[in-house]
Amino acid sequence: MVTLSEQPQILYERRRETIQFFAEILKGNLTIEMVQIPAGKFTMGSPDNEPERRDSEGPQHDVQVNEFFMGQYPITQAQWRFVAGLPQVERTLQTDPSNFKGDSLPMEQVSWYEAVEFCRRLSAHTRREYGLPTEAEWE
Repeated sequence: MVTLSEQPQILYERRRETIQFFAEILKGNLTIEMVQIPAGKFTMGSPDNEPERRDSEGPQHDVQVNEFFMGQYPITQAQWRFVAGLPQVERTLQTDPSNFKGDSLPMEQVSWYEAVEFCRRLSAHTRREYGLPTEAEWE
């Protein structure tokens, strides 16, 4: 049991910032909303003395992430279906692989390779570079 005095301190810093966002128009009112993620620096990995720490979680190291844009919401099945219907770049994509069906539901049952192909097709269609976030960007 963790007592109140043993709980880690979490420090918050409030600040006002303006972020940029845009909607990537696929067709009509079908868009992908993109939001700016500001540049920053943080320590990635867990400390050696963290309970239940795995070797793969270290060593800790400082990471600098440049500003980038990321989808504000998970890719929906309607968005996936549109992009999957665009010309193939490297691999074929199923237009409706999800188990739980619904245009506004998030995609599931997609491999990393299929997600990369999605990004490549979206990039070719929009003439902007899209890709999956790195591990550091995701953190």
